[in-house]
Amino acid sequence: MDIGVELATMQMMNGNEAVARGAFEAGVKIASGFPGTPSTEVMDYTHLKHPEIYCEWSTNEKVALEVAIGASFAGYRSMAIMKTVGLHVAADALGGAAGSQINGGLVLVVGDDVGRIAGDDYNDCRHYGNMFNIPVLEPSDSQEAKDLMIKAFEISEEYSTPVIFKITSVICKTSSGVKIDPDYTYEEKYRNKYPISFSKVIMTTIMTKAKGSEHPKLTKCFNDFPAHMNRLAEDSNDFEINRLELNDKKIGIITAGTPYYYVKEVLPEASVLKLGLVTPLPAKQIKQLAEHVDKLYVIEDGHDIMEKNIKDLGISVIGKELWPKFPEMMRFTPDVIEEKLVANAPKRTPQEGVPFRLPVSCAGCSHLFISRVLKKHKIKAAADVTCGLIGCFPHMESYSLQKCMGSSIALAHGYNVAKNNTENFVAMIGDGGFWATGVNGLMNLIFNNSQSTVIIVDNSCLAMTGGQNVASSEFGFNYKPENKLDIAKVCEAIGVKDVVTVDAYEFENLEASILKAVNSKTNSVVIVKKPCVTKFKLPKEKQYYIDQDACTKCRKCVGVGCLAIESKGNNGSTEIVINEDICTGCGLCSTACQFEAIKN
Repeated sequence: MDIGVELATMQMMNGNEAVARGAFEAGVKIASGFPGTPSTEVMDYTHLKHPEIYCEWSTNEKVALEVAIGASFAGYRSMAIMKTVGLHVAADALGGAAGSQINGGLVLVVGDDVGRIAGDDYNDCRHYGNMFNIPVLEPSDSQEAKDLMIKAFEISEEYSTPVIFKITSVICKTSSGVKIDPDYTYEEKYRNKYPISFSKVIMTTIMTKAKGSEHPKLTKCFNDFPAHMNRLAEDSNDFEINRLELNDKKIGIITAGTPYYYVKEVLPEASVLKLGLVTPLPAKQIKQLAEHVDKLYVIEDGHDIMEKNIKDLGISVIGKELWPKFPEMMRFTPDVIEEKLVANAPKRTPQEGVPFRLPVSCAGCSHLFISRVLKKHKIKAAADVTCGLIGCFPHMESYSLQKCMGSSIALAHGYNVAKNNTENFVAMIGDGGFWATGVNGLMNLIFNNSQSTVIIVDNSCLAMTGGQNVASSEFGFNYKPENKLDIAKVCEAIGVKDVVTVDAYEFENLEASILKAVNSKTNSVVIVKKPCVTKFKLPKEKQYYIDQDACTKCRKCVGVGCLAIESKGNNGSTEIVINEDICTGCGLCSTACQFEAIKN
């Protein structure tokens, strides 16, 4: 073999890039999604490296999946990209697609944030595999991320089902070798098998043998999805992506994802069933392994889903009784396995003294200005997700209610209705949250005659997830100036009585506008407009500093929450200073100082 040629076909890729490459080789035509850690870069790499594939950031995850479903019905392979929390939003669309006729392969690439301490709720997308009776694939490295993507589309078409492709933070961010054919030519795949495709309502009606359900006009719509999944479960025993390695008879391990490599590192002689398809399970292989070993363990990141499914097969397996799940354990590592299964393994203790640091807003962020007004005037408010969420933490304490993305408007409306509109409980929401689902809450607010105030932070992008475009951005994969949506015009069209747009950095005008809206007897929207300081790198207009002779160290400026304001030791005392490298010159800190110690 020519070593030079062999090396030329191997590239280092992280999991996100490998997933994009797999979609390219699978002949995907449409990629839609909504950004969220850790899977955002799947779309970025697809758009950057594979321009043959149409890409879009949709307004939310449900819409993204519906776009992919429509493309699939048109006969083309399509994928929807999101994180697990986003799949909660898209669950309605997934429930409608599950069990339906599939033309072009339909794959959901879902990022699970397993093990990230500051991540979202400890979610696991495999639950949706069980809930909707659809397959879930999980790769162990970047090579498998590419290869299993191709397999996912094949499974989708062969068994007429959407497929969840689960990737974790470790897979997404870790690089490993991937074999690439340098001469590969993209070819979009087309498959038009079904002239109609409906949700399971018709299928379940027929399966319950309701009177009249045998009518030909109904039966022509029928799709026997349980039979498809039963066939897939049987066939999976012969899939190469499910690999049974029979070795030592003392210990058997069933595992998937990155824990497979940890198992091989710690227990090289153990018998292992390495799963690529984690739902449904290959029952014959599991039984074969169980009969071969004295003790059978399951090692899986996330929840105890494989463990429960294996026990449902009537097979005894040891899992969470040995390795408790969240919050005791976030994810598997080699030492976690070694400690329990290797005799005389060294006892490891967590490192002590690691400080806990709350997330903070970027210096100059519009949200800091809004928090300042709300706290100064003791205005109760609901926050949304993304950057505004930081205002909920103890160092800010700007909000008293916060739930899921896009919810703050409906939350405030519900509060005000319950209080008979005697208070104006304010809603704060970002432009991304507004377009995602918040606009629905605003329509509901208007329709039900709520006297509520909404503050919309228009920073021209989805800032928290890396600055992706939203409907009101002046950039994006498919941006055309004439198609840009205007938040103010949409609010007016919906029927908002009072709409005003202000510059976040014009503090006095911002403060007056919010107070006027809060005190009015009608519904109102205050649009706080300022481009994201991180995405758009705003020029510094002024440089602020603290006059140490005038400073009383009252720390009111620290309470603003700006990253540029620091406490520093100086000859045994502490000084409050402004880090000139971080300061954006926005001037917010000066509004908090009663002694005019902050100057420019």
